[in-house]
Amino acid sequence: MTKAICFYNDGTLDHRAFTMLGLSAKSDDKAIGFFGTGFKYAIATLLRHGCDVQVWTDTRVYGFHTKHGKFRNKEFDFIYYNDGGDERELPFTTHLGANWKLWQAYRELYTNALDEGGGVALIENVDDYGGRLGDICVCVIGDEFVKIYEQHAKYFLNAPALAQSFRMRCVEKIADSDNVVYYKTMYTGTKLDKPTHFTYDYTTTVELTEDRTIGDTWSLRHHISHLWLEHMSYDFLIQHLPAIANEKMYENQLSADYCTPSDDFNRACAYLNQHHRSMPLWARDAYNRSRPFDEQVEHFKPNRWQRTQLKRAIAILHYNGSMIDPATITTCASLPEDVIGLYKNGTIYITKEAFERGFLALLGTLYEEYTHLTTGYEDGTNRLQNLLVDKVANLMQQVYEMDKDTETEGSE
Repeated sequence: MTKAICFYNDGTLDHRAFTMLGLSAKSDDKAIGFFGTGFKYAIATLLRHGCDVQVWTDTRVYGFHTKHGKFRNKEFDFIYYNDGGDERELPFTTHLGANWKLWQAYRELYTNALDEGGGVALIENVDDYGGRLGDICVCVIGDEFVKIYEQHAKYFLNAPALAQSFRMRCVEKIADSDNVVYYKTMYTGTKLDKPTHFTYDYTTTVELTEDRTIGDTWSLRHHISHLWLEHMSYDFLIQHLPAIANEKMYENQLSADYCTPSDDFNRACAYLNQHHRSMPLWARDAYNRSRPFDEQVEHFKPNRWQRTQLKRAIAILHYNGSMIDPATITTCASLPEDVIGLYKNGTIYITKEAFERGFLALLGTLYEEYTHLTTGYEDGTNRLQNLLVDKVANLMQQVYEMDKDTETEGSE
């Protein structure tokens, strides 16, 4: 009893589908294949692994086999097919797709059938089989290939979406998926570097290599981040954000860059924060950045010495014409990017470290942030630089004139 795997669909077969490279008539956006090489790669891979391959149509049976030969003193297995008793050589050898595995040949033949409205079936005994599954059947005999068929659920997703963006969806984790990203339900072989909480599947056309791996792996993290930040529901996030607060998980290292957290995402993070439940650092940072800035910083009450220093700095600024309003000053534990002072939305924020660096650091920080408040000039601009240089020059002039006046008074 000989088992065979049959890929079938209705329609007609032009023999150029396996005799010419680069032919693809698929124009449907939902189609998986488009290179025009996959069928040839599959034939070469199957023959290289010792499988028997036949193509059945309404009128013909094409059989494929190899012959050993040499080209420029290098040995190859040349591929031939039988057409009505005539043997014809194909323009490729079993070296085509040299790195392809059997599962890639299975994937290619199944997606071809799927794109044409067909499917795949196991024939328990091909020797006694007299039925027809479709107008065209690609029949493969080989024990190892049957094992691939038995893992069909690994290589092709059949699971509902748990969340979906315009380019990608996630489904419940496929246990034996090898942390691979799928493409239109198809196993691509593109593996992520850590275990994933979900299995991810591209639903729109993205760049693939000729062996059907994801071409643009650089964008994978961003696309998965975008799915979490902008397209998951409140209840769903409350359930799953704590599950990825583990550095061993791939989703623990996502990024909120170039994403805008949804209201559901921010509400879910607020709930988890309020109830002291864990979430990944990137999620906490994204949530904090979405809050009003005054809520993001941790306020602190200055001690007596710090209050004295602050009053002294304000008095010096007033004496020099910088009429800073104490009501605009807020003291906080720290600020983003480790700065010690910041002006934002009408408030001057001063950190603990500004006091710890000494009085001159505190005075200078207050003056700089007051300048931002009164002029609107931003850090690093020529306008701010010129203003500060002019201020230093003015103070130098005042010191010089005061010293000269003192010298004059002393000579008298």
